[in-house]
Amino acid sequence: MTRTWRAAATFLIAFVAVDWVSFFHPMSGLDITPWNPQAALAVAFMLWWPRAWSPVFVAVLCADALVRPAQIEWPGTPVASALQTAGYALIALGLRRWIGPHPQLRGRKELVSFLLVITAGALLSALLHVAGLAVSGRPQPERIPLAIYRAWIGDGVGLLVTLPFLFMAARAEQRAATRAMARTAEFWAVVLVACAGTFLVFSQTVEEQFKFFYVLFLPVAWGAARFGVLGAVGTATLVQLLLAGAVQSARYRPLTVFELQILMAALAATGLLLGTLTEEREEAARKLRLSLRTAAAGDMAAALAHELNQPLAAMTSYARAMQLLVDRLDGAARRAAHPLDEVSAKLVREAARAGEVVKRLRNFFRDQTTELQPTPLPSLLREVAESQRERASGLGVRLEWDCPQELPALWLDPVQIAVVLRNLIANALEAASAAPAPAGGAWVQVHATLRAEHVVLDVLDSGAGLVAEDAHAVFEDRRSAKPGGMGVGLAISRAIVEAHGGQLWAEPGPGGRFFLSLPISAAND
Repeated sequence: MTRTWRAAATFLIAFVAVDWVSFFHPMSGLDITPWNPQAALAVAFMLWWPRAWSPVFVAVLCADALVRPAQIEWPGTPVASALQTAGYALIALGLRRWIGPHPQLRGRKELVSFLLVITAGALLSALLHVAGLAVSGRPQPERIPLAIYRAWIGDGVGLLVTLPFLFMAARAEQRAATRAMARTAEFWAVVLVACAGTFLVFSQTVEEQFKFFYVLFLPVAWGAARFGVLGAVGTATLVQLLLAGAVQSARYRPLTVFELQILMAALAATGLLLGTLTEEREEAARKLRLSLRTAAAGDMAAALAHELNQPLAAMTSYARAMQLLVDRLDGAARRAAHPLDEVSAKLVREAARAGEVVKRLRNFFRDQTTELQPTPLPSLLREVAESQRERASGLGVRLEWDCPQELPALWLDPVQIAVVLRNLIANALEAASAAPAPAGGAWVQVHATLRAEHVVLDVLDSGAGLVAEDAHAVFEDRRSAKPGGMGVGLAISRAIVEAHGGQLWAEPGPGGRFFLSLPISAAND
């Protein structure tokens, strides 16, 4: 409850602030502006908190009272605010219904659905907004079509440019990718071209500006082709901010500003389409590489399973025979042989576990089989961490883990996910032991947290970490820094996690930072 109230308070402040900042060149007598990014805030809030319509209504009412105090009328203003809130709620409902609560806009189908919902939703929101204004006698009947048209443009551009930015900012992996993108020289070249293009366009006379507006397509297309949807969203947002700054710093007629915003909408939609096509091409190439690697790993797993089954069975038989021999002893001899009995029991358990791991991996690579079952994550993480404790001690690394007991059980294949966790922790231990130890000594920490509809495990270490260029390539590069390593562990781990409907990613920066996300919706159902 506290988290929801905190989110509502933050949203209220942000909504009013953004409305105030973007309030420029309003339509005479109606205060309909050509850019309404606060609409995207409201839609995103209702998309992630579907039942929280009352904070949105309060935010719309407060924005009207603080930003447009001269237009406050009773009961017209509350009615208009309620209708506007209903419009935002319908847009959020459409996005949740046809795209889902956490859109990524990485496929053409998802992008087309997004554009259709935004276009139709902005028109519906404009109709409701103008209907609310009509309650208080504004606008005059002959101005109603123009008012709907202007409100449609203002909400549509605000949603089209700002909503994708909010979607990206809400995901940890996208924030990490944004930081990585911002560290590249090419990104700043795109920013420079966008600033230069904006200066070129707005240094012309108002009549000539429309002839040069196509120059702004260059940085958006460049960003989309180089960085995918993330680049398209970033450059479109930058161009929109530059456009808003240029419009506010010069004297424009409102009609001109609305016409510029129509061009901005075309620019943003084009950038998103190019970014989506780039993402699809890269995803197809990644899947092809992964399928080839998975096929090779599958052949290897099948061969290993065939070769290891007999030795593992023999190890188990020898260990059980040793236990039987110990059982035949008596008195002091049996007490002296007790440690041998314990070692034999551990050998039986580990041999059985190794056989099960090989079997499950062979099945996974052969036909993507996963044996899902409700699994308490705390016990699974504790089992994996305990299995790595002796190794951590030998490397001089402090291994810590934290997993709240109240986390819901997850539907997953515990053997396969245990393989992923062991791989991540083993890599972290190697990285922490290889780097110069910090003041408190080398460490590896594993934390599990509940975020929206996913459980996210953070595997952090005190090692050297990754640079921005390696944060994505580490899952694709077959090279391995370990003696005798084949460089396929992370690629296989990602394939297993994605087969569970989750994600596995790395973030650049000091210290290793790997994140594993698993959905909880299936377990809840």
